[in-house]
Amino acid sequence: MNLREEINKALEALPEDALQGVFEYIQFIMQPEQVEPTTDELKAIERGRAEFDRGEFSEWEDTRRRREDV
Repeated sequence: MNLREEINKALEALPEDALQGVFEYIQFIMQPEQVEPTTDELKAIERGRAEFDRGEFSEWEDTRRRREDV
């Protein structure tokens, strides 16, 4: 039995009064979290963009190779 089938089986076994809470939780986890960055985070993002614009970054493959050499 796969996970979806297990969940459906568990839902069928729940009493009717418990289903509202399950439904609310499902709605909660399906909604994307809306997070506003802090002032410090916005400054860090701006610094990162400026560094990138100046060419101050490493390609992923170069970084991975350096890590493998350690």
